[in-house]
Amino acid sequence: MAPRVTFYRPGKSFPAFSVTGAGCSLQCDHCRGRYLQGMRPTLTPDELQREAARLSSEGGRGFLLSGGCDRRGRVPLATFAGSVRSIRASTGLEVNVHPGLLDEEDAAAIISSGAEAFSVDVLQDPLTISGTLHLQASPRDYRRTMELLEPTERLVPHVCVGLQSEEGEEDTLELIPSYRVHALILLGLMGTKGTPWESRAVPRERLAQAMRKAVATVTAPVLLGCMRPRGHWEAEAEAIEEGAAGVVNPSPRTVRWALDKGYRVEDVPSCCALHL
Repeated sequence: MAPRVTFYRPGKSFPAFSVTGAGCSLQCDHCRGRYLQGMRPTLTPDELQREAARLSSEGGRGFLLSGGCDRRGRVPLATFAGSVRSIRASTGLEVNVHPGLLDEEDAAAIISSGAEAFSVDVLQDPLTISGTLHLQASPRDYRRTMELLEPTERLVPHVCVGLQSEEGEEDTLELIPSYRVHALILLGLMGTKGTPWESRAVPRERLAQAMRKAVATVTAPVLLGCMRPRGHWEAEAEAIEEGAAGVVNPSPRTVRWALDKGYRVEDVPSCCALHL
C-alpha cells in the first residue's frame, strides 16, 4: 500500500486565541511576542466563549488556546478551563491548549477543560532556557509538565529545531520516548524580523536530521508543524521522506511532489496536534 501523508491547513477554520493579547513577560530573543500579534485576543472567559460561538456559527472546526508567558513560563489558562468545557459541550469545537509550564494545581485545571490536545514546548538546554527565553525555570520543569499531562494520553510535545544547542536538542529528542505522547511536532527556528535572532533560521539539513532521529525513536506520529522557515519546499519533501506523518501548510510544489511519488494525500482543515 502506498504511504500516506496528511496536509494540515488550519486557516480560518482553526484560529489561535491569546488570553494575554499581545502581552508576554519573557520577550524571548527569537520571538519578542511577534507571534502573539497574529492571534485573536480573548482576555476573559466570557470573551473566549463569545469568540468560540462566533467561530462555531461560521462553520469553524476548533481553535488553539494560548497566550504570552509570565516569568516562570506559564500561560494563565487555568481560569479558562470552565469556558473550554462549556464550549466543548455547546459547540463541539475541538480545542488545542498550549499552557506553557505547569504545576499540579494548574495541570488539574487544564486537564479538566476536556481539551483534545495539550501542546507543550520542550527544551532541555539550561542556557537556552535562561539566556534565550529569559525564563526562571530548569529542564526539570519541562519534564514535570510532561509528567503531569501524560495521563491524559493527549500530550503533544513540540520541539523547535535550531533553538537550543545541538546537545540540548539531542537531549530533548532522546527524552520524548520516555513519555506516552499522542504525537510529536517538530518546528524549525525562523528568522523573525525585529528580533535579536532575525538571521538565525535553522539550516535545512539540521531539520531533516532531527526528523530522521525523531521518527526512528518515537513510536507516535511525528509531524512538521506550522512554525518553520518558508520558501524551501525541499525541506518539506525531505521531512516526508524521513517519515513525517504530516506537514502543516505545505507549499503547492510539495503537494505535487507527494502525488508524483505515489503518496496517499489527505487534506485536513485543522491543527496538526489533533493528528489521528
